[in-house]
Amino acid sequence: MKRLPMTILIVFTILIVGCTGMEKVGDNEETTTDLPDTIAAQDEFTRTFLVSTEEVAEGHYAFKPWTEAYTMWIPVDATLDSTFYEKREKHFERFLYAWEEEEENISYLLYGLFEERPDSEKVGLDHLSFYAKYEGNYERFEEGDNIFYYTNDIFEVGENSIPVYAHIGFIKHKKSDKSIGIIYERNCSDWTTNCNADTKRIEDHFWKLVKSVKFVD
Repeated sequence: MKRLPMTILIVFTILIVGCTGMEKVGDNEETTTDLPDTIAAQDEFTRTFLVSTEEVAEGHYAFKPWTEAYTMWIPVDATLDSTFYEKREKHFERFLYAWEEEEENISYLLYGLFEERPDSEKVGLDHLSFYAKYEGNYERFEEGDNIFYYTNDIFEVGENSIPVYAHIGFIKHKKSDKSIGIIYERNCSDWTTNCNADTKRIEDHFWKLVKSVKFVD
């Protein structure tokens, strides 16, 4: 099916919801002047979310959002969108970061929606489906302290019907009311040529990011 690209949906969402809470919370701002030559470390806004500029895993930094309710990974080549970021005290947060693999001609986008509320498993999953424009079912499983929901989707954007591939994941913490939804999208950077997409590697990377989420008790 055709639908609006995430960038357009972002604009709509900002107009509808508004941006409430761009204040910096926490002390995870990098202070060293000798920064690594990576996109994430060099970007001033993205750097305020990094636990440090030491890689926690190859090609990834530890990412700690301003709610300080969880941590996860972010690719060293990714930048956070400051115009999309929104936080409401400690119970709501949304973010968007993107990166590109130039040699493979692939652009990536990861959208995250954090909520802490008593009905976060049901409502959080509904909100994720709304943002993803997804109406189907999810695979559900439990692992450790978390409950996971997962699905994938393919849709088309623009007049040229550019295909976009999405992995959609939802994580509910068993020991609290915290949850986070993740939409991981990819498409050809230059849609006029083929992508060198290793689908197994890409799905594995999606799961690495999802499984990297650690809720703070």
